[in-house]
Amino acid sequence: MIETAVARANALTARWAATVGDGHTTALSGAGVWPLLAYLAWAADGAGREELAAAVGMDPKDAQEAATGLIRLLRSEPGLRAAVGLWARSDVPLRDEWRQTLPAGSVGVLAVGALDAWVREQTGGLLDGMAAPVGTETLLVLATALTVRTTWKEPFEDGTLPVRTGPWAGQSMHALWRSGTDLDQLAVYDTASGPISVLSVEGDNGIGVDLVLGTPEAPAGAVLAAGVAIDSDTAPAVLGSQFTEDHTAPGLTLSGSYRRERQLHTGVPRFTVRGGHDLLETAELFGLRAVSDDRRGWFPGISDFPLAVAVARQDVTAAFTALGFEAAAVTHVNMVGGAGIPPHKRDLLFTIERPFGFVARHRASGLVLVAGWVAELEKFVMPRHQTVRLRVDDSGKLVLDDD
Repeated sequence: MIETAVARANALTARWAATVGDGHTTALSGAGVWPLLAYLAWAADGAGREELAAAVGMDPKDAQEAATGLIRLLRSEPGLRAAVGLWARSDVPLRDEWRQTLPAGSVGVLAVGALDAWVREQTGGLLDGMAAPVGTETLLVLATALTVRTTWKEPFEDGTLPVRTGPWAGQSMHALWRSGTDLDQLAVYDTASGPISVLSVEGDNGIGVDLVLGTPEAPAGAVLAAGVAIDSDTAPAVLGSQFTEDHTAPGLTLSGSYRRERQLHTGVPRFTVRGGHDLLETAELFGLRAVSDDRRGWFPGISDFPLAVAVARQDVTAAFTALGFEAAAVTHVNMVGGAGIPPHKRDLLFTIERPFGFVARHRASGLVLVAGWVAELEKFVMPRHQTVRLRVDDSGKLVLDDD
């Protein structure tokens, strides 16, 4: 069941990622939305049940068990924290069977301040509260919270890189640099929108982040969706260790070296991204079109009281730094009624100097936790730890910048 839940959640993430527009920095978490939709599908009836089942990708009668299994996975793994919360007004009767589908301790009484306090607690302060306020007509709120934290096995060094071409040309990028002999941290995949280069950055607790760079003309949504769709069964067209002068790939060049072993040099942007999503704006994607029609009730599995969705929202934050990655997502529905002498070796130099995508994964299960698109550079701030300044010279070699 958990393998099915992971596959269905990832499929939702890929469909959502495909809607990301060019020039728009954002982050999203299908892993945060999917369990919530699955719980709703189990409790819904009529057209609402059918639409939610299609969004979830499985029979509603199995959806509750799958959602609980996914939440259990997220709560049991290092670096991950997940929670489900349900708050209802005291005069809204809840079915015992519905209560029992939710994790223990998830149900509370709807009260001013309770939801924001829950968000702060569950995300460790990464998010301050629910962006959509609870109105006087709100009868019930169902929410999920997901937090991701990891420290890189191989940290980066903070530095800068002057960007010469593309939409960031003329800006000085706050770059994160590192070098190593594991060339296969970089792989190139063939996709419907052209080749994509994927740099896999591994954390120390089974969480990794893939940085995804497409060709300059490839649409953001297509590149990000392709990155999300990559799994352990996806064969790369070229691994870094196989890369030669005969190959081309986004962001990748060869530089000369006299070392015994070839190295992979990477220079990527540091970023902090926030995303806020009104899920009802793309209600069909999430199976929420019918259930947001308040002319009738849609969730007899929750309560005899007629309930319809008035608000559906997700808020996400994600930060990629020299030392690690952290992200948090809260989703809720509110219901109402080198050069010179020929070198011996050819090192790989991978830099990201234009908009790109990122995909955070739980490696063991393959679950995509958070994905997003970085369209704007983060302003450089001198870090407290050691800083180096590097540049790429005219021959493509990575050198210290002494200017």
